[in-house]
Amino acid sequence: MIQEYTIHGVLIAAAPFTACIALAIALVVHRVLVALRFYRWVWHPVLFDTALFVLVWTFITFHPLPIPQGLLP
Repeated sequence: MIQEYTIHGVLIAAAPFTACIALAIALVVHRVLVALRFYRWVWHPVLFDTALFVLVWTFITFHPLPIPQGLLP
């Protein structure tokens, strides 16, 4: 069965919803790593960012974030 979220009466598939959350988290982590000058030690920054996004998305998929009750009627 395909998992869906209901936000104010609109059904949203779980994959795009969790992907957007993972992208936001990955962007924040990316900014922190840039500020720490971590990327000077990384061989291929784009590949590293892609792997970071996939890891964050996998973590969110297997360990779902608690969603406030107001969002799910």
